Amino acid sequence: MSKYLPLTTGNSIFQLYNFIKMWRNNLKLSLRNLLKHKSLTVINVLGMAVGLAACLLIGLFIFDELSYDKHIKDGERIYRVALETAESRWAGSPGPLAEGLRNDFAEVENATRIMKFPELDQMLLKSESSGEATQFYETKGYYVDSTFFEVFNYEFLSGHSLSALGSPNSVILSASLAKKFFGEANPVNQSLTIGLPFGDFDYTITGVFEDTGVKSHIDANFFLSMQNDDIGNAVKGMTNWATNNIFYTYVKLHPAADIESFEKKLIPFFERHGAEDLKAMGGFSKNLFLQPLEDIYLESNIDYELGTTGNKMTLFVFGSVAVFILLIACINFMNLATARSEKRSKEVGIRKLLGANKSGLVRQFLGESMIISLLGLLVAFLVASLLMPYFNQLTGKELGLYQRTLPLLMIFLLAIVAGLLAGTYPAFFLSAFTPSTVLKGKFKGRLSGFSLRQVLVVFQFAISACLILMVFVIKHQLDFVQNQDLGFKKNQQLILPLKSEDAVAKYEVLKASLLQNPNVKSVTLASTYPGIESIEDMMYYAEGKTVEDVVNITNAYVGDDFVETLGFQMLEGRTFTEKYTSEYPMMILNESAVRSLGYEVADAVGKKVHFEWRGKLSTLEIVGVVKDFNYQSLHTKINPYAFIKENRGGYLIANFEGSGTNEVMVSAEASWDKLNISDPFVYSFLDQDFQRNYEKEERVANVIIGFALLAIFIACLGLYGLTAFMTEQRTKEIGIRKTMGATDWSIVALLSKDFGKTVLLAILISVPISLYLSKAWLENFAYKIELQWWYFVVTGLVALLIAMLTVSFQSVRTALMNPVESLKSE
Repeated sequence: MSKYLPLTTGNSIFQLYNFIKMWRNNLKLSLRNLLKHKSLTVINVLGMAVGLAACLLIGLFIFDELSYDKHIKDGERIYRVALETAESRWAGSPGPLAEGLRNDFAEVENATRIMKFPELDQMLLKSESSGEATQFYETKGYYVDSTFFEVFNYEFLSGHSLSALGSPNSVILSASLAKKFFGEANPVNQSLTIGLPFGDFDYTITGVFEDTGVKSHIDANFFLSMQNDDIGNAVKGMTNWATNNIFYTYVKLHPAADIESFEKKLIPFFERHGAEDLKAMGGFSKNLFLQPLEDIYLESNIDYELGTTGNKMTLFVFGSVAVFILLIACINFMNLATARSEKRSKEVGIRKLLGANKSGLVRQFLGESMIISLLGLLVAFLVASLLMPYFNQLTGKELGLYQRTLPLLMIFLLAIVAGLLAGTYPAFFLSAFTPSTVLKGKFKGRLSGFSLRQVLVVFQFAISACLILMVFVIKHQLDFVQNQDLGFKKNQQLILPLKSEDAVAKYEVLKASLLQNPNVKSVTLASTYPGIESIEDMMYYAEGKTVEDVVNITNAYVGDDFVETLGFQMLEGRTFTEKYTSEYPMMILNESAVRSLGYEVADAVGKKVHFEWRGKLSTLEIVGVVKDFNYQSLHTKINPYAFIKENRGGYLIANFEGSGTNEVMVSAEASWDKLNISDPFVYSFLDQDFQRNYEKEERVANVIIGFALLAIFIACLGLYGLTAFMTEQRTKEIGIRKTMGATDWSIVALLSKDFGKTVLLAILISVPISLYLSKAWLENFAYKIELQWWYFVVTGLVALLIAMLTVSFQSVRTALMNPVESLKSE
C-alpha cells in the first residue's frame, strides 16, 4: 500500500492549498467590502474597541480582586475562627481560643493569633543609624504569635521565617518599610523603637518579608512579637473566654480533616470552655464558625475586620457592566449589518448564481466580523493603555496592562467570541437570500431585519437607561451621606495624633498654646473620634439590676471640652470641664445607651452604671445625655455609646473657625516644634477621615459613571450609523416630500419618530430593572435616600434626549439637502 502514500500526501497538500486559497480570497473580499464602507467600518471598530477596552480594564480589576490570599501555601487548609451572636458576627475571638483548639482537636495541625490592639491604629517607629534618627507614623502593624509563620508562609528576603518570632521583642518588616528606614542595607539585627502612648519600647528586627505584588487580607507593614515588654503581660492576662475578643484566630487543619465535622464540634467546644465566663457576663450566647482563608477578602462581611475587604457583588456589577458594554458594541455591528442587507442582497444573489454556496458566504461574513473584532482589539489595547492611569486612580489600585498573562489571553478569546456573536446572525441572515427573488427586485428582508433591529436598539438603550439611573441614585446617596446631620460638627476639626508617651505628657501645654490662636475655639483629647473604628466596649447594667441585664456600650475616653469641641447636642446634664468633679468616674451617654439601660432621658443624670471586670465591681455616674449621633458611617445604625472622662491620649482635636486653615496649621506646627515633641508633626481633618468610610462607594460610583458614559457613547455611535444608513435609503422619498411642500421640521420629525418610540419603549422596560438594582445597592446603608418617581422621569428624559440628539443630527442634515440633488438621478 505504500505506493499510494505519495498520492495521499499530494491530495492533502492540494486540499491544504485550496483551504488557504479559499480563506485568502474571503479575506480579500472582506477587506475590500470593509474599505468600501469606511464610515460604518470605523463605527464598528471604534465601538468594539471601546467595549473590549472596558472588558480588559474591568477584567484586570476582577483578576486582581480574585488573587487575594491565593499565594499562601496550603491556603485551602487554613481557616479563621470567628464569633457570632444573635445580633452580629465578629471577626475577632477571645485570647485563649487558639491554644484551646490546638490542644482539643486532632484535626488542628497548628493555630495562631493576630492582634490589632485597640486605639493603636498608628504606631510611631523610630530608628537611629550612623547618628541620624528616622521616625514615621506607620499603620498596619499587628502583634502575632510565635507560630504565625508556621501557618502563613511569607517569602523572607532577610532572616528566617520559622525563627523570626522566637525571641521576645522581635519585629519583622515588609520590604517597603525596611527600604523606607534603612535604604538598601540589611536591617536584620538592627534596633527599632516603637513609640506607644504608654512608653517607648525597643524591638530587634529579625526578618524582612516581600510585599511587592502580594495580595492578602492581612495587609501588614510590620509584625510585632506578642511576647514583648509593652503589651505582653496584658495579653497573657487575657484568658477570659467571653471578653477581649480582639484576637484573630487562624487554624491550619490536617489534609485529611473533615471540615463540616470539625465545625460542628466547635459549638460544644466553646460551651465547654466558655460557659462559665459567658454566664458571668450575663449569660450571653456566642458560637464559633469557620471562614476559609481564600474567601475572607471577598466574602467576609462581618464586624471588626482586620483590614479593608473587597465585595463579590462589586465584581459582579463591574463584570456585568463590561459584558453589557461589549454586547452593545456587538449589537451595533448586527444592526448595521442587517440594515445594509438590501444593498448586499444583489451581491449575494450574483455570487450564488456564480456557484457560491451558503457555507462559503457564512465564512465570508463571519470573517468580516472577525476582522472588525480583531481590529477593535488592537485599538482596545491603545485605549486601555491611555485610560489605565485614570482607571487606577478611580479604583485605588496599581494595575499594569501586561502584569498577568491570563487576562490578556482571556481578552483575546473574548474578542473572538464577540466577533462570532456579532457576525453570526448577519452571516446566516445575508447568506439565506434566494437569488431569483433578490435579482427580480422582490427582496423582503427589510421587515425581518427591522423587527430584530428594534429589539436590539431597545436592549441597548434599556441597559443605558439602567446605568444612567444607577449613576443618579449613587450620586444622590453619596450627597446624602455627605450632607446628613450626623449629630456633631465634622467640619473645621483638626486632628493631631498623640501616640507616644512624650506627646501625651505635653498635651495640656500644647492645648494652651493652640488656644492662643484666635481662630482656634476649643481643644480636647480623645482615645478615638467619629469616623474611625472604635471597638472598646463594656457590658454595663443599671442601678437595681444585675449582671443578667447587661447592655453592650461602646466607649470613648475623652478629656475636658470634648462635647463643646465636636458640637454634640446636650439634652440633659452637663459636659466634662475642669470645674466639675465627682465621687465616681463620670460618663456621658447617648439616648440609645440611656434607653438600653432602662432609664429615661429626662431623669438619667445622677444615676449610676455598673460593670464587673475580673471579679471587681466598678461604678460610674451619668453626668449628661447627648442626642443620638452617627459616630460611624451611615452604613450602620446608631448604637449605645458612652464618653468616659479620662485622659488616655490618642488624638488631639482642635475646632477652628474662619477661612484661615493654613494659618491654623502653621500655628499648630510652631506650637508642636516649640514644645520639642519628639513625634513627627502629622495631621488630618475629621471631615476627610469620616469621608473615607465611603471610599468603596465613591470608587464604585466613579467606575460606573465612567463605564455608563462609555455604554451611552457606543449606543449613540450605533444609533448614529443606523440613522445615517436609514436616512440614506430614504433620500429620494425626502426629496419628493420636500418638492411637495414638506417643511424641514416635518422631515426631521418623520425620520426621528420611529427611533423615538423605540427608545421610549427601552426606557419603560428599564424602570423595573433599575428599581431592583437601586434598592439592592441602597441596602448597604442603614440611612438612605427614598427613591422618588422623578428619578425615573429624569433618567428617561436624559436617555431620550441623548438618543434624539444623535438621531436629529443626521436627520437635520438630510432634511436640509436640496431636493434637486436627491432627485437628479431619476
